[in-house]
Amino acid sequence: MAAAVCAAACTAGLPLAAAQSIPVPLAPDNPAVADQWVNSQIRLGEGTHGVGISLMSAPSTAPSREPIRVKVRVHNEGSEPATGLTLTPRRGPVSGSLTDARAATVAQVGEYAIAGEQVTVPSVPAGGDVEVEVTFSAEEHPTTVTRPVMVVAENAGAIVDTERWHMTVKGTGQGSAQGTSGVDELERTPAGMSVLYPITAPVDIVPGETGEAPNRPPLILESEQLAGQIAPGGRLDQLVDIYAELGAGDETCMAVDPALLDTVARMAGGYTVNDDRPAPAEKRQRLRDSWGSSDSGAGSTPGTGADDATAWLEKIQAAAKDKCVLAMPWANTDLEAVARTGNSWLMREAVERGTFTAERVLDTPITRNVVLPGAGYVTEESVAGMGWADHSQSTVPEVGMQTAWEKASRSNPSDTADRAPDGRVEGEQRSTLDDPAMPNAAGIAAPQPAETVRVLVANNTTNVNSAHSRFTDLRPGVVSVGFDYQLASILATTGPNPETTGFSDDHLRFDYTRDSEVARNTTAATAVRTLANSHVVVGESSEAPEPVLVAPPAAWEPTTARAVMETVAELFRERTSVPMSLEDYMRLPADPAQLIAGAPSLLEADPTVYSDTEVLNASQQGAFIDDLTALLGSDPAIALTQYGYTLPLRQDLLNALTVTGRRSYTGYMEAQQRTRERLNGNRDALAGLRAAINLIPPGNVYTRASESSPLLIVAENGLPLPVDASILYNGPAGAHLNTPAEFRIPARGSLTLQMTADLEDREDQTKLQLYLATPKGQPISQPVDIAVQTAGGAVQNWIIIAGASALFVLALMFQRGKRRGSRGSNGVQAVAQEG
Repeated sequence: MAAAVCAAACTAGLPLAAAQSIPVPLAPDNPAVADQWVNSQIRLGEGTHGVGISLMSAPSTAPSREPIRVKVRVHNEGSEPATGLTLTPRRGPVSGSLTDARAATVAQVGEYAIAGEQVTVPSVPAGGDVEVEVTFSAEEHPTTVTRPVMVVAENAGAIVDTERWHMTVKGTGQGSAQGTSGVDELERTPAGMSVLYPITAPVDIVPGETGEAPNRPPLILESEQLAGQIAPGGRLDQLVDIYAELGAGDETCMAVDPALLDTVARMAGGYTVNDDRPAPAEKRQRLRDSWGSSDSGAGSTPGTGADDATAWLEKIQAAAKDKCVLAMPWANTDLEAVARTGNSWLMREAVERGTFTAERVLDTPITRNVVLPGAGYVTEESVAGMGWADHSQSTVPEVGMQTAWEKASRSNPSDTADRAPDGRVEGEQRSTLDDPAMPNAAGIAAPQPAETVRVLVANNTTNVNSAHSRFTDLRPGVVSVGFDYQLASILATTGPNPETTGFSDDHLRFDYTRDSEVARNTTAATAVRTLANSHVVVGESSEAPEPVLVAPPAAWEPTTARAVMETVAELFRERTSVPMSLEDYMRLPADPAQLIAGAPSLLEADPTVYSDTEVLNASQQGAFIDDLTALLGSDPAIALTQYGYTLPLRQDLLNALTVTGRRSYTGYMEAQQRTRERLNGNRDALAGLRAAINLIPPGNVYTRASESSPLLIVAENGLPLPVDASILYNGPAGAHLNTPAEFRIPARGSLTLQMTADLEDREDQTKLQLYLATPKGQPISQPVDIAVQTAGGAVQNWIIIAGASALFVLALMFQRGKRRGSRGSNGVQAVAQEG
């Protein structure tokens, strides 16, 4: 079956290319990327006739020699009743591998054999549905097997839709000695199995939050969606319950999103819901201007989930206590997109802080030096930043990131602007918020880790292809640990918004919603069993079987979690697999020489990557946040630090670049819109911060009493920290301003500055452009245009103008006198002629 599918699909001309960026986000049906989402040559015509079928209930495991009964819903989307429909059960060949299983999902109907009696469907009303029971005939197997099954809906012999899934048929052998293999247990060695149990959800904090001290700023959420997920019976609440019930053994490691934990912890202290937040640096109003104003908190409503947040935290803390827990990247952010921004502080926030945040919230040790990329792979660009996940070198637990920022600032004193010693710059200046140049990913490079950083990736995403080694030495101190890419791809297709992994075989991709959630959950659970069976070593062997890591999608649903975890528990009871801790799965070979040196190598096209436009936007904002942090100064009387003030702005960017929702064919556009709105909201907040630090001239034109007269200008700071700044200027050749080298504007205050100007003698005004800049010379404020002239030159100009005006008036008077004289002479002559 697999060969037949490949023969058909591989001739479709689909590209096999490494992950690459695209200029702008493209909808999944855009011709430029459509074939990367869906192979248009498979499952042709299904679900396009207005009639569809979906599995309602079916056993995931059935005993041999007994018929299997399933319930199928037939739904009619047409405007007329659907009649003449039949349902036929079919059964495909036993799947010996996940390659077989994935191929069966897209195989032709004719490759499945009829497996039961055809059922006639009653008339289905327009817009309605009916439930029908279908029976698969009994089959006998001496051993436990997994196989694909299908229900085919036909109308007058024409196929209108299919519903496909995999299921397990238990063997007739009895006793644990035979288990799933049918041979004596002494002749079989089960493989170890470890399971990742992800817990994450979108965090919709209103963009533009800035830090406060000693307390956190008030939490403002855009909606109550997170409150619904942590409420009793909500998605996150169910996930924790299932983990406590089925996944609390050493073989299961909870992978938590630190951004989620941090937000829920803040929710427990109270929050509000609004679609906007006050400007981060609002100008202080005069009392009379505030009379009658009621804008404060307009549109805000008190959050309703504080008590549920407290209860959920207590539940997850109890479940995670003294168990294996690791932290995802912050907000499950896309590490490839972060790397492409070239911003080392964004990369550090993505992989360094989260472990300590999870440790603080859960009050239990967290596994260190492990990275779980949301995309399931890394590239050459992102590998360079993995060293920041060396938690043994981090200062975050003791002093946060402020100390690291100060150290980096001292070690990199070079200016970023091309300026003369007196602050003169050539040409138009723009802040990094407006820089159109694409960033250089090399900027995220980290030092070599003191302790090895392990990165969990799909095992087909490096150039090392060894059946006996799951490790690849990517660079000094960074090792990838592989998990089965086929299993991860199948698990990702579950839920209401199934995902397309960037490392999956692109000729096997399709719109996974063509099969119901029930069918896809059953297939996912069966895939775990199929992989476990394929890793059992039968007979004597000098090598231990290669273990299995179950890596579900980060945003999986409770129904999927239960189906997978129940299957894992059953495999352990049967000894088809044996429990293995994640630490043992990731344990590097004792002999370093056994590590195979390699590099990232993604062979498939990934349509979910962030576009150049999105990366550039995030890069601009990240660079501006760095400039803003460098501009701010510390004050012993103020508990807030520079880095602490701008930290939420960086976390906004990581949230905007999340993987969650991005890999879904049906949810991609909604996820892309969330990214756009969050980037736009964060940019607006940064523009407001930029406007809060500015220069205010007394007027647009300076008239100096003399050439030595000072020029006065006010520097204003609306931020809660002092600002250490300099002034840059641009003007005509020969014009020089003697500006202060560096000065401090007090927090939420202003400072009057004096400058002297050396200007060439000229009769007209000298026009200059001034900027506030960081101490390193990076423009931070909007430019101010001024014109300078000297009083003497201005008086001389007035004299010339007045003289010219007087001559003009005299000339007019002379001309009018001449005209009057001429009219008088003509009148005398006329009187003489009449007399």
